[in-house]
Amino acid sequence: MKKKPACVLLRRIASVAAASIAILGCGHKAPAARDSLPVTVQAVALAKGAAGGGYSANIIADTQVDVAFKVNGYVQSILQVKGADGKPRNLQAGDAVTAGAVLAVVKDDTYRNSLVKAQADLQNSRASLSKAKADFGRYTHLFEQRVVAKADYDAAKQQYESTQAAVGASQAAVQQAQVDLDDCKLKSPMSALVLDRKIEVGTLVSPNTIGFQIGDTSKVKVVFGVPGTIVGELKPGAEISATVDAFPGQTFKGTISKVAAVADPNTRVFDIEATIPNPDARLRVGMIAALHLPATAQAASMMVVPTRALVRPPDDPKGYAVYIAEKDADGKLVATLKKVEIGPVVGDEVSVESGLDPGAQVIVRGADVVFNGASITVIP
Repeated sequence: MKKKPACVLLRRIASVAAASIAILGCGHKAPAARDSLPVTVQAVALAKGAAGGGYSANIIADTQVDVAFKVNGYVQSILQVKGADGKPRNLQAGDAVTAGAVLAVVKDDTYRNSLVKAQADLQNSRASLSKAKADFGRYTHLFEQRVVAKADYDAAKQQYESTQAAVGASQAAVQQAQVDLDDCKLKSPMSALVLDRKIEVGTLVSPNTIGFQIGDTSKVKVVFGVPGTIVGELKPGAEISATVDAFPGQTFKGTISKVAAVADPNTRVFDIEATIPNPDARLRVGMIAALHLPATAQAASMMVVPTRALVRPPDDPKGYAVYIAEKDADGKLVATLKKVEIGPVVGDEVSVESGLDPGAQVIVRGADVVFNGASITVIP
């Protein structure tokens, strides 16, 4: 069975509530408390092995990086690779790149001119420094001979120190201009596979504009959620197996690399991350993998109820509950509200982690109109 996102469950509950409002709004009166409401029930079932063999997840890269520009400008060129027809083409998703490869180049005329200007300013600063140094040396000798005044000596010294600072500033400007010019080349930070290209020749980019998404797919990861009933059985290093539709009959082995310490507050499931070796790059990012967990986890059982049986408790708009059919002290069949903790959605059913006992008769049809203590009649 496949796990469905919690938003599907919320939409189903919302549609049931909307249907109830529509019925009341069309002139139908809600039954009086003493009336016996017709309902259908279904026994709480145990889904053997569903928790261990029915999970699916997207395959993602082991490491994924967004390669972004650092300068403003228009994209002048994109790395050329050999296409299937033998002719060069722009780098695109699915191509492999090596660390340091120039993926794209921004038009660099402005940055090259800035570098030339900074280098000229540096030469002028160095020339001024040479003159100031010579003047300072001469005034130092004359001051020692008491030929010039202290004020003239101090002025020469100040000029020398000022030109020294100017040279330092010019050197920094040259270095920054060189960095900006180098940053016109967008380079790959690692050997990886191109997952997406977001630019074309002529695209106007700015700092932090993402040009490419690349990823290391020598190993791939899958992330999926499990209920609290089996999370204790899953440990980092435990083996898992996976199958994908693209390779029928083949099984890919991997290991659990991370187990979430806390459950997601909305879905009540624990995220599990597994890593699968992919040296031949057969498993591609975006494929759907069916995960098979260790035997200890597969042996776990979980209770499931139809999703349409779920309601919101009157005193907890964010919680979940079901109505069960049971006899009161007088032997009459009544609806009793039971709050539950839910797990992942499995098909048209949702797992229940706590709040119910196996075999309990859960009200399915009529759950949206009954209330706690309401007299009910079970119909087929």
